[in-house]
Amino acid sequence: MTSRERVLATLRGEIPDRICRRDEIWSETIERWRSEGLGPEEDVATKFDFDFWTVPGPDLSFRFPGEVIEECDEYTVQRDANGVLRKDFKRESGHTPQWMDHRIRTREDWEHHRERLEWTDDRLNADTRRLYEEGRDKGLFTHFTCVEAYEAAWPVWGQVGIFTQMMDDPDLVADVFATYTDLIIAGASHMLETGIDFDGAWFYGDLGYRNSTLFSPQLYEELLFPQHRRMCEFFNSLGKPVILHSCGRIQELIPRFIEAGFAAIQPLEAKAGQDIRELKKTYGKEITFFGNIDVRKMSGTRDDVREELLSKLEVAADGGYIYHSDHSVPPTVSWDNYCYLMALLDEHGRY
Repeated sequence: MTSRERVLATLRGEIPDRICRRDEIWSETIERWRSEGLGPEEDVATKFDFDFWTVPGPDLSFRFPGEVIEECDEYTVQRDANGVLRKDFKRESGHTPQWMDHRIRTREDWEHHRERLEWTDDRLNADTRRLYEEGRDKGLFTHFTCVEAYEAAWPVWGQVGIFTQMMDDPDLVADVFATYTDLIIAGASHMLETGIDFDGAWFYGDLGYRNSTLFSPQLYEELLFPQHRRMCEFFNSLGKPVILHSCGRIQELIPRFIEAGFAAIQPLEAKAGQDIRELKKTYGKEITFFGNIDVRKMSGTRDDVREELLSKLEVAADGGYIYHSDHSVPPTVSWDNYCYLMALLDEHGRY
């Protein structure tokens, strides 16, 4: 099977030839691995036959003029295209920026600038077509990639800001989420109309923290679920399955993710108390589980690596599982351990 065929089969609940695979890997990890045996020009995704290929979705920003305020070796302070003053660190992969000030704070701010979020064709990334064609040529599962409505909104307002509005002005937040969903669908429609016929969609929307969801399941039900369902209905109606990346503990929302129409959830952080061995017992093949291999175990001994991977691969006996770390691979994971893990996946991840 090609990677495209393999992933599509898995997301449809069918049995492929082997378990699909992908990982996100920190740049610092790649630097470590190059000193431990990874060739200077070797690409990890190619070396280990990852099955996914990213095609960037539309620009969802307000497109305010950007401005660099301060820059040094460690960080950059800038006003971004959403009018947010932020401090971005250069050497810490995955480090959340420090959000310092927000241009959009009130209903009046939103209503004044909302028209800036209307679709225009120049919101499409200049490299999108080239990347799409490259992924197609490689036979990989080539997916539209974008943030969903909450992940688009909260950096604009700040997390405290959006949470406050959820409680104080839920109708405003419902409009915010609907506006971003309109923009996502318009962007995807334009791509398809111009021949960028991606295989599926992958959305990023971090709804969990270490011990719970970031906001209540009730607020998810009232404000965000309708847009998730509308978004999934659009892609599913075209035969394009939808993957949701959502960090933290999100298992309380899984029934609603299934109802919304997501085909898979990723990365299922073990550090947040989630375990696919238990989740699989509850949900079977109602949704594909994607990830959950604990990077703390990947950073341990070979015995730790073997036990973690093989015990969790057992859930894939009837399909419905895709390999991924439980978030992204940090530089605590050695090149030797990662090669060993991939060799185990080659040996034990076939049907």
